[in-house]
Amino acid sequence: MSGPHRSLRRDVIVVGAGPAGASVAALLALQGRDVLVLDRARFPRDKTCGEAVSPRAWPVLETIGAAPWIRAEGPHPLRGMILTSSDGTRFAGRYPQEQLPGFALRRLVLDAALVRAARARGACVHEGVRVTGLLREEGRAAGVEAVGPDGEPLRIEARVVVGADGRQSVVARDLRLRRSHRMRRFAVRGHWDGMQGLVDSGEMHVVPGGYCGIAPLSATLANVAFVLDRREMGTAAGDVRGFYLQELQARFPRVAERLAGARLVEPPRAIGPLAVTARGVSAPGAVLVGDAAGFYDPFTGEGVTLALRSAELAAEAIDAALATAPGHAGADRALLGYARARHDATRDKFRFNRLLQVAVGWPDAGNVVARQLARRPDLADRLVGIAGDFVPARDTLGPRLLWDLLRP
Repeated sequence: MSGPHRSLRRDVIVVGAGPAGASVAALLALQGRDVLVLDRARFPRDKTCGEAVSPRAWPVLETIGAAPWIRAEGPHPLRGMILTSSDGTRFAGRYPQEQLPGFALRRLVLDAALVRAARARGACVHEGVRVTGLLREEGRAAGVEAVGPDGEPLRIEARVVVGADGRQSVVARDLRLRRSHRMRRFAVRGHWDGMQGLVDSGEMHVVPGGYCGIAPLSATLANVAFVLDRREMGTAAGDVRGFYLQELQARFPRVAERLAGARLVEPPRAIGPLAVTARGVSAPGAVLVGDAAGFYDPFTGEGVTLALRSAELAAEAIDAALATAPGHAGADRALLGYARARHDATRDKFRFNRLLQVAVGWPDAGNVVARQLARRPDLADRLVGIAGDFVPARDTLGPRLLWDLLRP
């Protein structure tokens, strides 16, 4: 870091350089703002994730300039979703043909491309810097305290602080916005080379108490991750690999069959609890984006796309806040506008996710839903369209959808 021992001042400090942080930094830098991004990791770095990205991510990736680098990595196209219920009933939904496909790509590669784009757009990104807390001025967030790569203490002031530092966000904690969610689920992910039956769709295999997602990273390489309730994870302590292989065989035999000749290319990784929420996503002088603003059960695999969308909304609000005089009440109103915009953009989608999980989470109901969707490709396409943000959730939620899903 150039001049790391000195007190610095920026327009914006972004804490965390994942998809949300790198994107909001790139978008603000494009507006001519002086943006500093701090991340304790060094890129490329891995992240436990389903690694499937919906087609609606492409507009943001194009805007920030990351799309060419991502395409150069040859991401595996995803043109829909296949869901298998507990009794083996299978249905497939497809994205609209006129739309670009989604894709699956290692987070190791995707996040590095987004950081590269942020730098190319003019943001200053410093790796190996651990943010320890916020600076305050008259009740407002006014910067951060951090520890540099060599252990040197840093105090960096800014007009706006962006918390993009994930589920365990230091920024959300210091703002007293973070809280736990009643849902306590954990995920275990592995990468397999040589898996059979991979196509151009993501997969979800639902069983009582959990589900297993498959993201095809190539014709033979796959991300295979399952999510289980906390009470099911007790035997994982000390032997994540053994637990992962055992649970695949016991709970997801149809998946395990396709892995019989495949090779687990690296040790499996566990993450959890998955669900955390925030009491709010803005405060005087600060906003939260990405997982820091709330991380939910990743059933529909929209985490990265949601992070990019929240980055867009946050960047718009922050740019408006910076256009006001320092300390002006209009800045706080602009940041509060981000909270309203994010709520309006995600409310119906989160309701849809919860409805879908309830519908397929109970074995009897889930099997009925799957059989109905297998008979009704148009309905399956509609649900996948909602998951992929092509069909507005608010236009389809309601009694008619439940009737369509559950009627005999």
